Amino acid sequence: MKFILALILLPLLQISPQKVETKIRSMNELGAVDKQLTNSVYCEYPDICINSKDEIFIAFTQYESGKEKIVLYKIANDQIQDSFNVSTVAGFEYKPKLYCDKSDNVWITWAAKRNDKWDIYLRSFKDGVFSGEINISNNPGIDMNPAITVDSKNNIWITWESYRNNNFDIYSACYNGTTVEKVIPVSNHSAMELRPQIISGNKNDLYVVWDRQIEESYTIQLKHFDAKKWSDEITVSPVHGFNLAPSIALDKKGNLTIAWQSNLQPDGNMGLPRWIYLAKFKGSKLSETYSLAESGDWTKNGEEQGFEFPELQFDKDGNLMVFGRTSQGFYMQIIKDKMKSDIFKFTVDGWGGRGQNIYAATTNEGTIYSVRRDIKFIYLNKIPANYSKPLFKDELKFIQPQKITPVKNDNKLKKRLQLTGEKKIFFGDIHQHSSISDGSGTIDECYTRSRYVYGQNFAALTDHEWFTNNLLIPSEWERIKIIGESFYKPGEFVTIPAYEWTTPRLPAGFGHKNIYFDNWKQPVFSFNENARTTKELNEHIAKCGAIAIPHHIGWSGTDWEAFDSSIQPVVEIVSAHGAFELMGNEPITHRGGIPGYFIQDGLKKGLKFGFTGSSDGHGLRWHHGVGTKEDEWQTGLTGIIANDLTIESALNAFKNRNTYATSGTRIQIHFAINDNLMGSDIEISSSPEIEFEVVGTAPLKYVIIVRDSEDVFYFGKDTREGWGVKKKFIDTDVREGSHYYYLRVIQEDGEVAWSSPIWVNIVN
Repeated sequence: MKFILALILLPLLQISPQKVETKIRSMNELGAVDKQLTNSVYCEYPDICINSKDEIFIAFTQYESGKEKIVLYKIANDQIQDSFNVSTVAGFEYKPKLYCDKSDNVWITWAAKRNDKWDIYLRSFKDGVFSGEINISNNPGIDMNPAITVDSKNNIWITWESYRNNNFDIYSACYNGTTVEKVIPVSNHSAMELRPQIISGNKNDLYVVWDRQIEESYTIQLKHFDAKKWSDEITVSPVHGFNLAPSIALDKKGNLTIAWQSNLQPDGNMGLPRWIYLAKFKGSKLSETYSLAESGDWTKNGEEQGFEFPELQFDKDGNLMVFGRTSQGFYMQIIKDKMKSDIFKFTVDGWGGRGQNIYAATTNEGTIYSVRRDIKFIYLNKIPANYSKPLFKDELKFIQPQKITPVKNDNKLKKRLQLTGEKKIFFGDIHQHSSISDGSGTIDECYTRSRYVYGQNFAALTDHEWFTNNLLIPSEWERIKIIGESFYKPGEFVTIPAYEWTTPRLPAGFGHKNIYFDNWKQPVFSFNENARTTKELNEHIAKCGAIAIPHHIGWSGTDWEAFDSSIQPVVEIVSAHGAFELMGNEPITHRGGIPGYFIQDGLKKGLKFGFTGSSDGHGLRWHHGVGTKEDEWQTGLTGIIANDLTIESALNAFKNRNTYATSGTRIQIHFAINDNLMGSDIEISSSPEIEFEVVGTAPLKYVIIVRDSEDVFYFGKDTREGWGVKKKFIDTDVREGSHYYYLRVIQEDGEVAWSSPIWVNIVN
């Protein structure tokens, strides 16, 4: 499988030579019951805790009328008994976490943006009464994503990720019931560190676990606190691959288990789907590491792929329940000693934008409750204490990673095409999705993958602002911008603020368009709220200098009648959905096919736009079975022609149509008419002087000049040009009037590239 770098050898003991998949069963077989908790109001990021009286509490972010607030539900007899507002203001209120202490206080911590500053807040609740709201972090940096526990002395410990001095680190603080004790860094590393979890032991000690990104790899890190000092760090995971989103649990004996998601396969290569790994400890020493995946789990092709964002919970018999999400659903698997059950799937089916996590808690008598935001609603699931025990027939796969230095692929261009002046060609993928909408993985993975795995120059994450009953709420948009801006390094790597404006396909809607900004201060203009039509969207983005790029237009359609070249200067021609140059496109086919809504149809209407290519990747093999390549991240690239590498230069290249598209490989193109670059609109009084040069990534089959949507000149294979071709000639056959020309490159390996057109008006 080819995701990435040719990596390490990772021996895997007891691997079956057959492609065996883990069987999927229904949660109903365990006697589990789902209860829908929310209805018309949009809610996200639920968490759960249960006190000593077996009272259930659920907190979440509620979004309504453009504002967010933290809400707490009290559940009795599996019904909502009471609802309380936790946050004292409504605005940006993000991702609450809960913990019930020994005195039955419910502690709620969350991140909030107040006075333009993100901090961590804390409140307690008992018998209908809240304590005051406490600012735990109280720092000018950006503090988000908290986790909470209570130690044996009833001290409240919170750990979170903090962005200070242009770097993400993990911080922790203790609240002793009266004051916030010293806020300290758990880890102060030059790498990016995110997603901490914390748990208290039975000796007034603590464990903190998080993930760390260093260039193309993520590792899981662990620290132990024995009430006096922090231990040295332990690297829990293999040192290669995307190992992230850890969870942590202690059994009744105080033994520690850590789970995380990873794309590291048994053969040492990187896959697209992520699967869950477990590490077990004896005392403070790592003893064993296991994979939950069977060999065939890595190569599934349908809508449900992977097993990510794990959450751990022990049942009353000491069996470990592993909760998590697949790309289109939620899973649970049970571990007993070194044996595992089949996977049990929660009951809400269908393609949709689900929440990232599912969290669980156990009553005194052993009933297990879990909460999740599934399609549209928050659900409470109940697994009875005496649930039907599954067969434990598959043995966990023990892994022992080897410390072998990976050999990176050389992502640099072997030969750089020489352009006029100081202009250069830069490549990037500007259409990608994560689990924030209907994809897989995290926000930061987008930029890590683009920069360090594929060596691209720029990237954009374009999660849907509204799609399949999933909203991009304000705090999520804030987090996308915070993470994205942290990766922005002018001259090295450009991240572009972006999202996808998503409407129904024609004729019910206007198709899909990605919105791109040249700064990090802009809001989302949503189809669900304030941009119900393309006209309304255009009015909003024109005011802030943004652009819109329609995509997979031959599948979903687009509203040509609302086209404005100053706002939509380019259109995506190729992605994981295929190529949409014309109906019946070859050699790359296309998904669907609505007559009149392909690239050439728009050009024939007299519309002027350039071309881009992007993956539209969701983190799935073969784009859940409808894609053109197994690795969907390599199905589209945009080349821009610019003097330097900044957000401003990238957006200017789009606005000036100084762009071209490839089907995922770094084909280099220079295309000009009368010394005017692709994207130009010129007037001349003589026959056009056409100049082009192509440097391929494989032997060229054809280089074709397309004039007015007709193939008029062929070069390449027939002229034995090999991997490159350079020509300059005059088109003496063209008549006076308005015309457009563009270049189509087809390689022997089936990869294709398209230059943006040049419009030529020939006059006497």
